[in-house]
Amino acid sequence: MGQVQIGKSRRVKAAKSTRRSTVDPFGIDVALRERMKPFLRLLYNYYWRVEVEGIENIPTSGPVLLAANHSGTLPFDAAMIAMAVEDQHPAHRIVRMLYAKFVTNMPTVGQFYNRLGAVQASTANGLTLLKRGEIVGIFPEGEEAMGKPYHQAYCLRPFRTGVAHMSARVQAPIVPVAVVGAEETSRPLFRIAQLPSFMKVPFIPVPTLAPLLGPLGLIPLPTKWKIRFGTPLDPVRPYPRSAKDAVMNERAEYVRLEVQRLLDRTRLNRTSVLFG
Repeated sequence: MGQVQIGKSRRVKAAKSTRRSTVDPFGIDVALRERMKPFLRLLYNYYWRVEVEGIENIPTSGPVLLAANHSGTLPFDAAMIAMAVEDQHPAHRIVRMLYAKFVTNMPTVGQFYNRLGAVQASTANGLTLLKRGEIVGIFPEGEEAMGKPYHQAYCLRPFRTGVAHMSARVQAPIVPVAVVGAEETSRPLFRIAQLPSFMKVPFIPVPTLAPLLGPLGLIPLPTKWKIRFGTPLDPVRPYPRSAKDAVMNERAEYVRLEVQRLLDRTRLNRTSVLFG
């Protein structure tokens, strides 16, 4: 009888250990995500009328990096990419988007993003997620992608090498992603760059319509969005340390060119900003 009790005790401990090991280390709140989905689907289906192409290019399992262009102050493009994959991909996979580090300095905002499934951008955090077999979404342009002036819309800034490093370390494919329509939701008239240190943000983009309409000018415009997922790019092989930096820079530039190519092709097929 005692041996049976010992066996049960070991099984209970093993089950508890397994549950602990599967707990998300970044604080995702599944219940909150479910409560937010009706609002996000309203934006996705009716406000921005998102059209998706190439969703089948995302593997159904295993680690994947989504490298996308970024725009706007609020991460609506991140939310729409995540909705596209979760709702339209056959495996309904969850995308863990990486957000800029300065967001953690804004009270409660970083925690809210974490609960929705996003994670602070760093190579270490990205590798943790990829090693768990998850999809990681990244904006390799970094903070400079926010608040681009009108004449630089859809012109990608240089990509940081983090996307190449993570792909190589975990041998995860990179899927280039082009988001067209988000740039026009809130075009910046100018940026306020010289900010007091207590604000802890790099700059504040001022939307074009804000001076004319006041608070109403902050509302994103109902543009027509198109999201294109390109052909997966295989990870590079390990290289000697002496050549590592050059290889990673070259790989990051190659990914940038692939995303730019998708953007250009998608924009050429667009006849209207509001109607597609």
